Amino acid sequence: MSITIRENMFRVYHHQVPEFLPMISDIQNIATLEPGFPCWIVGGEKPGKVERDWFGQNWVYESSVRAYNPDASDYCIHDITRWRDYITVPDPDSIDWEAQFSRENVQVDRDNKFLLLKDGYGLWERAFCTMPIVDLLCNLVEEPEACEDFFKTIADYKIKLHNYYIAQYRPDALCMHDDYGTGQGLFMSPETWRKLIKPHLQRVIANITDQGVIYQHHCCGMLAPIAEEIAEMGADAWENVHVVNNPLKCKEKFGNKLAFIGGVADTQMLDGDRITEEEIRNHIRKVMDEMLPGCGTVIYSACKAHPERMQVIREEMLSYGQQFFKEKRPE
Repeated sequence: MSITIRENMFRVYHHQVPEFLPMISDIQNIATLEPGFPCWIVGGEKPGKVERDWFGQNWVYESSVRAYNPDASDYCIHDITRWRDYITVPDPDSIDWEAQFSRENVQVDRDNKFLLLKDGYGLWERAFCTMPIVDLLCNLVEEPEACEDFFKTIADYKIKLHNYYIAQYRPDALCMHDDYGTGQGLFMSPETWRKLIKPHLQRVIANITDQGVIYQHHCCGMLAPIAEEIAEMGADAWENVHVVNNPLKCKEKFGNKLAFIGGVADTQMLDGDRITEEEIRNHIRKVMDEMLPGCGTVIYSACKAHPERMQVIREEMLSYGQQFFKEKRPE
């Protein structure tokens, strides 16, 4: 083997053909836990009480999805034109970051892993965490100036937050979560996104890439209509490419600009109750036939209802995927 696992993953992100099959396990995810935000579940454990994040939003644990969601009975913002009256945007400069990083105590494996900072709740996600989604969608049309003021302010906050984490961990890439779509389509028209969100996402991306860090955008729903634009803004990767986006068509159109990290396979089918092992293997082979030539793809499908299937998927990827690469993947 002439290159390391980390160097091999860099080839995926730099739109070059890797020497051996890249796997999601080659990436070390580092969660940027916002100070005062105890609702993020770490290691499968959940806090035993309802907590407010440092914006003042109440969150509740939902066992059906094994995650926290904003408390729908207690949203912060009741009037977007007066949003500053309802929340106080935290100032990252006020945090004792030495103590914060000491508590997090993250041990990075820079020699063997590609380091990826994961930052949840981007500009759009922070908005729908603080007010009902229906109200927010109406506000995009009725009160666009107030909405843009909110997105601009959150972008300013994110830039400060990212700077502290980049300085601490010196990551290879930073991934901000900002779901602009559902399984059926975008939340808003591309024109609305371009007018209200894009300029401020651009500032976030530029701040990251100007420091020599790769930007990866997380969207686990529809993103295809604007994905190429996000690439042109400086993103090199898209995380959790849901099948609703037609990943093969996306790869054919702009796969030389944007790497596809995770997703790509049909998770809902693979995690379904009636699928057979043979059907699982056949589906993984089909996905590899379509998405691995020329690479630019890291295939990953999380089977939460049937975790035992992950071993079958991994076995099929390792055996069938070898043909697309000149070197055997290291043990």
